[in-house]
Amino acid sequence: VVSSIPTLLAALAAGWLISGRALRPLKTVADTADSIARTHDLKRRLPPASRRDEIGLLSASFNRMLEQVEAANQQLAVALEAQRRFVADASHELRTPLTTIRGNAGLLAYGPGVTDEVRTAAARDIASESERMSRLVEHLLTLAQADAGQHLALVPVALRPQIESVCRQAQSMHPDRTFRSVGLTDASVQADADAITQLLWILVDNAVKFTQPGGRVELGLRQQDSVALLTVADDGTGIPPGDLGRIFERFYQASEARTNKGAGLGLSIARWIVEEHHGTVSARNNDGPGATFTVTLPLAA
Repeated sequence: VVSSIPTLLAALAAGWLISGRALRPLKTVADTADSIARTHDLKRRLPPASRRDEIGLLSASFNRMLEQVEAANQQLAVALEAQRRFVADASHELRTPLTTIRGNAGLLAYGPGVTDEVRTAAARDIASESERMSRLVEHLLTLAQADAGQHLALVPVALRPQIESVCRQAQSMHPDRTFRSVGLTDASVQADADAITQLLWILVDNAVKFTQPGGRVELGLRQQDSVALLTVADDGTGIPPGDLGRIFERFYQASEARTNKGAGLGLSIARWIVEEHHGTVSARNNDGPGATFTVTLPLAA
């Protein structure tokens, strides 16, 4: 019996060593999981498994799980950042019209001895700022849609009727300027009709802002190879050369002649709409006065 004790001890030691070596990968998994929980470092991974047994399969599954958790966390971070940007954009842009509306409403309600002329001016300011606020809300909702990664549903749309309709309505709204459509072809594209109408109004409104009364705005449409070229040209102030590369950025407003003309949202929305249609949008200064915006859209098959 005594002689068998060393053999038993040796067997126990060998078993302990073997089990320790076999369980070491599990300890690595546990230590890694504990470290991730403490540091929130979702980029940590287990070392590549060199064995093809159950431990190796566990390590590979654990790494795949970490990849999925990291991807989900990144998507959540993007969604939260989009929400933060939307709230910041909304509060920033709605503050000014709300302040104007409150001031004029207070003047009408409590202002002593308000003349009819002042009352009329205040009412017009309220109406104007309310319209501006509605437009801002529409733009902000479009940006929220873009930030959330939502996409437009595209169907075949004829561009010519839409251009003619916007041109006609713009002339009625701005009788002190001349609007005309030039060289319209019967091009059809895969598009969201409402988004194309919004795009046209953004470009037309932009042209109106930077032309003087008596100015001209031209809307054109032609085909070139497999794309439709939609243009909106004006004879206004043009775009400072240093700003040409940035006018499609959110909240960016060109300097000097193009300050205090809007929120700086319209052209960034225009770019998103065009990109959703797999097209491009660009701007250039004319040889004479004014600027031309060009949109390229793939023709419908």
